[in-house]
Amino acid sequence: MNTHDSETKHWSGTGQLRGGRWGIWFFIMAIRVLGLRAAYALAVFPAVYFSFASPDVPATMDFHRRVFGPLSWWKRRWFVFKHFYSFGCAIIDRTVILAGNRRNFTFQFDGEKNLRAALAEKRGVLLLTAHLGNWEAAGQLLTRIDVPITITGFDRERPKIRDVLNRASKQNFRLLPLTGSPTDAIPLVAALRRGEVVAMLGDRAYGSPSAKIPFCGGVASFPIGAYVMASIAGAALMHVFSHREPGGCYRFFGFPPQHPQMPAHHERDAYLKKCAAHFAGDLESVLRRDPFQWYNFFPFWENAGTAAQREVRKTQSTTPLAARPSPNKL
Repeated sequence: MNTHDSETKHWSGTGQLRGGRWGIWFFIMAIRVLGLRAAYALAVFPAVYFSFASPDVPATMDFHRRVFGPLSWWKRRWFVFKHFYSFGCAIIDRTVILAGNRRNFTFQFDGEKNLRAALAEKRGVLLLTAHLGNWEAAGQLLTRIDVPITITGFDRERPKIRDVLNRASKQNFRLLPLTGSPTDAIPLVAALRRGEVVAMLGDRAYGSPSAKIPFCGGVASFPIGAYVMASIAGAALMHVFSHREPGGCYRFFGFPPQHPQMPAHHERDAYLKKCAAHFAGDLESVLRRDPFQWYNFFPFWENAGTAAQREVRKTQSTTPLAARPSPNKL
């Protein structure tokens, strides 16, 4: 499957929400009129529909197989519904939080001292995160650090839907849409050199330079551009993830800062691969807490077949991810 096909056939490659303008408007109004719990209940219906109709179902089932091991037919279907429903609830939470209503949520930040220590260097901080939990909630929480924040992403939302979302939002950070062009890095490096915070996703390559890394029992491509940008800007780089816990508590994990510096040209590929592997390891340690909060509904892994991939599966996939040890303390 080429990049264009994958971006048009899978939700996470389109940069667009499913459901259309009126479907999104309906849920925004349901939140305002009926409340948060009623909106969660209504989210069951689109989750059921998309768990059968979405082109993302095969990739989601493949992820579940890697995480939980072999599953019966009914459990595969139940896990797909559970995963899509979790995503629907995350979108509802995002809408509520971006509208400035936080009273239904609490927030905890494990490793905030790491972020403040990196900011104290006055050289900018690049936060590398993933399609995990609810990054928009993290963006709102990070506004208390009183430093300009730029969040990047592929935003190809249709204008009418973007208008609906913008009118419902009171976001306190700047969203910088990416185009896939090499020039995307210019304003990001400039922001870092001004001592600002830049946040970007590290679990989808989108056709950009990447490294093949063992991950969840297979081999997947992780982008390496963030480390290059941090090196050029002289900025610190942190792996930061969010995770929703019972009771409406969002917990954020800020791993210790790194200071990427490009080695000699002949050592660069190995160095960047090591950086990407470090990110993949941190992502897996947080993802293990609740795999249904990783919303990367995409055929993420390389096709099986090579001896290296068979060896990765032999050593990693025999133990389901959910059964592995908890992540180390930050």
